[in-house]
Amino acid sequence: MIRQPIAATRGLHPRTLIWFLLAALSISACAAREGDQIGSPIFNGTTPDGQTVEPPRTTLPLPEVDAIRVPLDSFSIQGAVDMAQPGDLILIDPGVYTEEVVVATPDVVIRGRDRNTVFIDGIHGLNNGVSVRADGVAVENVTVRNYLGDGISVGTEQPVPLNRFRALHVTTSNTGDNGIALRNVTNAEIRQGWHSGHGGSGVLVSGCTNCSTLVTATLAEYSASGFRVVGAQEGVSVFSSTSRNNRVGILVEDGPLQPTTGAVVAGNVVLNNGFTSTPSNDPSIDRGFGVGIQVGGTVSANIIANQVSGNTRAGVLLAPNNAGSTGDPIAPRVERNAITGHPESDIVLAFEDEIIDPSTCILNNGAATVGPDGATEAAACGDANTRPPLFAWTGEPRSTIEYVNGPVPPGIDGMEDADSAIATPAGPVGLPDPETATAPAG
Repeated sequence: MIRQPIAATRGLHPRTLIWFLLAALSISACAAREGDQIGSPIFNGTTPDGQTVEPPRTTLPLPEVDAIRVPLDSFSIQGAVDMAQPGDLILIDPGVYTEEVVVATPDVVIRGRDRNTVFIDGIHGLNNGVSVRADGVAVENVTVRNYLGDGISVGTEQPVPLNRFRALHVTTSNTGDNGIALRNVTNAEIRQGWHSGHGGSGVLVSGCTNCSTLVTATLAEYSASGFRVVGAQEGVSVFSSTSRNNRVGILVEDGPLQPTTGAVVAGNVVLNNGFTSTPSNDPSIDRGFGVGIQVGGTVSANIIANQVSGNTRAGVLLAPNNAGSTGDPIAPRVERNAITGHPESDIVLAFEDEIIDPSTCILNNGAATVGPDGATEAAACGDANTRPPLFAWTGEPRSTIEYVNGPVPPGIDGMEDADSAIATPAGPVGLPDPETATAPAG
């Protein structure tokens, strides 16, 4: 059953009616111009002289699935979220929705009817686009753009982690911080996303324990870092995704309060990072400027079967974390990667401690060069390891651009069944076996 409108037009003064129609046309026009930098405020349902009017109508056919409709049942996404009960679907018609949405009800699914014409837009004046503060929430098939902070911020400062989150067919662009930020979240899945032009990371995973977090089939570009895993203990996998044209491609490092352990970076394409026409809100990131995959400290990081090429300094860097608060990587594994075309070696061991670590393993990476001299013997995957050469990796801040000036993603395929798929709250996440990963073709 389709929910009915919540308001009707009655006795409108002609001038009032004209004002309302212009507002509705403004919404539909903004939706039609995919890639606009600035949105328009959403009409709130009340005319200047206090009359309640019927919401604007979409030209799309009626959806097949029962849902709380925006703007049919609520002019704003936040209003629909406030109406929702656990298990409800919020279905958003094309338009530019200028608001900050806070989701405090568990197991709610927020879905756009068209990924490329449903915009949640901060007009460079609002902080976070969608703030998720409840378990089981899913965000699907929308574009979130132009916020001072994060496009989508998931998690809380509470000691109990937020459990279960999904972002599916989500585009984020041009934010001062991250596209999607997961902070102290378990069982999170980011799938089929496109994240561009962020002063922080396209996707950030931080501060979790037993994370069970998967980022897959996702593209990150033109940001300070494409994907960043920091202070995450066990169970984070960046798998079969692409990071290109960022300052740093993929950054896996210890956090200030807890180490990162067991992270998996497998089956990805990482290329052409070291791009100055990108925003950055953290100068320390530029220590790894021009690196494809940077491992900073950490325990048991697994860099498996990635294609890494054309980054401006190095393909894979093993070093202390950027903050300098932790030591060399412990038990890193760099295996079965295709790493080519880097002026400062394809793989760099920038170890600063004179300790023989028999668990460091660099194996079967084709013709990849390993530096500095003597590093290959120090990472021989067993008791034959020798003392690594001391080598300090240095970097300095590079020029940046304002996040508002970053490229805007193009139109992207979205959910084919957005109007018919029943609401499925986010659930437990299974992680792929990295041993099944194969390096993508060059």
